[in-house]
Amino acid sequence: RMPGVAARPKEGRSYYGWVLAWSLGLTELVSWGVLVYAFGVFLVPMQDELGWSTAELTGAYSLGLVVSGVLAVPVGRWLDRRGPRGLMSAGSALTVIVLIGWSRIDSLPLFYLLFALAGAAMAATLYEPAFAVVAAWFRDRRPAALLIVTGLGGLASVAFLPLSGLLVSSYGWRHALLVLALIVALTALPIHTILLRRRPEVVPERKERDPGAADRARSEALRSRSFRWLTACLVLVTLGRVAVIVHLVAYLAERGYTLTEAAFAAGAVGILQVLGRLLATGLRGVLPERVTYAGIFVAQGAAVLLLLLTQGAGSGATVAVAAFIVIFGFGFGLPELLRATLVGEFYGTLRYAGINGVLALFVTGARAAAPFAAGALRTFTGSYTVAFAGAGICVCASAGALLVAHRAHAREP
Repeated sequence: RMPGVAARPKEGRSYYGWVLAWSLGLTELVSWGVLVYAFGVFLVPMQDELGWSTAELTGAYSLGLVVSGVLAVPVGRWLDRRGPRGLMSAGSALTVIVLIGWSRIDSLPLFYLLFALAGAAMAATLYEPAFAVVAAWFRDRRPAALLIVTGLGGLASVAFLPLSGLLVSSYGWRHALLVLALIVALTALPIHTILLRRRPEVVPERKERDPGAADRARSEALRSRSFRWLTACLVLVTLGRVAVIVHLVAYLAERGYTLTEAAFAAGAVGILQVLGRLLATGLRGVLPERVTYAGIFVAQGAAVLLLLLTQGAGSGATVAVAAFIVIFGFGFGLPELLRATLVGEFYGTLRYAGINGVLALFVTGARAAAPFAAGALRTFTGSYTVAFAGAGICVCASAGALLVAHRAHAREP
């Protein structure tokens, strides 16, 4: 090992990294639930009170996603150089401020400003910084630690969609936002402020390190063929899955299902993605990881395409829809786990957060573009057939890109 660097502690039950993994799992559940999933619950009551259109409201949300993507790269560099505590604590504090400001909003320009700040909070609190912490603290048990973080985070929609709905119906949307702010203040903020620590090694003083080594590692990774194909894989699968999940309720409603039935089907994806992550992690010792992920992506894309072969809401069609939900749901949560795992395996942890931040920039762009592209195709063609067919093809193609990325990495020095 490097002179001046202590041996990494064993990753047993008493290892402090497990405290961080479970704690970050809780904060990811809260942060994703409040900053990402709860938004949809507030659309209708805000429209009713303020008279703003759906496009005006969702435009602010899209702005937040764009800001979070743009900030992903500088956030990654900050994490590599200064660690997560200050950044994630500030992000949680900013989340509280945004929610309080949102509860008092009556101006559309100020609403957009708030969601630009919400985008900064997303960049500082969602998966990217949490993955950087896990990568720093774990080596042998990293997949298990990532499963804890993403497993709990994957329950955000299951927990916060009904919770937000209950709060809005009981107290009104403005007071509901204050309750959500209180939840963040009592959970994510103290956890990030008190529990986060530096990585377990005794890191040499900055002046004793080669300041160019880490930057060279990042630069070489970003220029590599494996990075380009990994980026293509993640962009393709994100385009496909986000386009489908955002428009799934509307698609099923067009086929004749009630809004409640369609919403239940979409909500089931949130539960199934956690099971899919468990399955993928459990298969690590049985099948090569690339085979597991590629196989699930192909099945997921094929399920979207097969869904288009049925029509209406009859019993036969419902069986097909149920099968689609199961297959699509099992694969829905895998891209985050894949990205968190492969960045460390391919390029190490020296500049993990910076490399992951560049990937996050592309992935966030795809996540923001997918709903708009699918909606535009629906408007232009008069149905979701072309949009969903394109989404299924994208997800299938991501499997091929993943296999090429692994092959390219195997040939790199």
